[in-house]
Amino acid sequence: MKIKNSLDWEPVRQELKLQIQKLPYDVSIRQMLKNIDVMVAQLSKIEVEARRTKVSYYKDAQLTKVNEAIESLDKIIIIAILFM
Repeated sequence: MKIKNSLDWEPVRQELKLQIQKLPYDVSIRQMLKNIDVMVAQLSKIEVEARRTKVSYYKDAQLTKVNEAIESLDKIIIIAILFM
């Protein structure tokens, strides 16, 4: 799962949330999802600034961090499902 901009986050978030809800309650996994929410909010602000200034370096860097976090959370969910 990857996003191309902050607007793509909501459907991905819903899918991850559904997968997390199938697992036994785990605070750390839910906290990771909340942390990605914060990262996406920062990405959204950076995207606005990038459109205004026409400089996309910071946007690309933040987008890479968000996608890496999404990928890590997805892997953790898969591992948790396998150990259920």
